[in-house]
Amino acid sequence: MALGWLISSVVAAVLGTVFVIIIATMNKKVVRNKLGNIDFKKSDIYFQWTRWDYVIIIAAAYTFLYITGLFVFLLRGDNIDSPWIQFFIHQTFVFSLITFTWFVTRIAYVFKGIKERWSDEFE
Repeated sequence: MALGWLISSVVAAVLGTVFVIIIATMNKKVVRNKLGNIDFKKSDIYFQWTRWDYVIIIAAAYTFLYITGLFVFLLRGDNIDSPWIQFFIHQTFVFSLITFTWFVTRIAYVFKGIKERWSDEFE
């Protein structure tokens, strides 16, 4: 395995773990029913600005910086054999995937919560 991919894998694992720990600690504020499903009538955490939103913004900014770095090194004339190109490609791929997944998940929870919380009022 090339040096850029190896270093990037370590960085992605460390940052991903930190981000997951920051987000996972919010689970204690989620109220669940007897079946283990989220009770959106008692849990309002999905309707507030939380650490999850800050982590999504930080991950998106991090991804943008690494896309810019990749672009700079490509303009400089480096190719895939360069450890820097390998590093930037891997970081860009991993964190764009993480950011997209977290964003879609966040939006899905908000929409599901709106549907379950206020469905009685609109019928």
